[in-house]
Amino acid sequence: MTGAPTPQKRAILLLAAAGLRASLAEQLARYPEFAVASAASAEEATRLLSAGGCDLLLVDATIGEAFARSARENFPGTVLLIGAPGDPMAPHASDYIARPFRFAHLLARLRAGAEEPAHPIVAIGAYRYRPGAFELSGVADRRVPLTEKEAEILTRLAAAGGAVVTKDMLLREVWGYHPTVTTRTLETHVSRLRRKIETDPTEARLLLTEKNGYRLVFSRAR
Repeated sequence: MTGAPTPQKRAILLLAAAGLRASLAEQLARYPEFAVASAASAEEATRLLSAGGCDLLLVDATIGEAFARSARENFPGTVLLIGAPGDPMAPHASDYIARPFRFAHLLARLRAGAEEPAHPIVAIGAYRYRPGAFELSGVADRRVPLTEKEAEILTRLAAAGGAVVTKDMLLREVWGYHPTVTTRTLETHVSRLRRKIETDPTEARLLLTEKNGYRLVFSRAR
């Protein structure tokens, strides 16, 4: 039995004020699926973007909103703009996250943005799901809402491409090893997800329990 293929690195161009830039660069460095290039100014970010090779732009609106607006005219990838609470969604950004935010939520949004542009939506049984979203869509425009944790779990499993994601990894990425969170907490959320996506939650065929983790059975929706 062969192992899962090594995921291709996604290049993130990070433009942010010093404190936020250092914090995000340090946290993202822990994930080998990403390669981060940091910029301290719009001018530096423009030079890095012109050099090519960027898959996503992660931009702090306090210093880079004009850069995001300009870059979006020609950049085909995701632009994730980090703003302040209450800020309206910027029309030139393909995505937006307001502060304060949890890193696990940001990670889910980055992974969703790293999906191949031609196949951003996945088919999970009778439902379709856009990674990072807080709902499933079904026939006759039926919508099934997801909680933040359910969305983060589903997005992480989809990002694995059908490979097993360990319980330990899900606890770290979704809850950040909060002292009050146990494996039972994760199992409870998985059980709730199964009730939403499985035809028979007692006989799971889509969200499978594997040794030490879970695996999602899905296909790329067209």
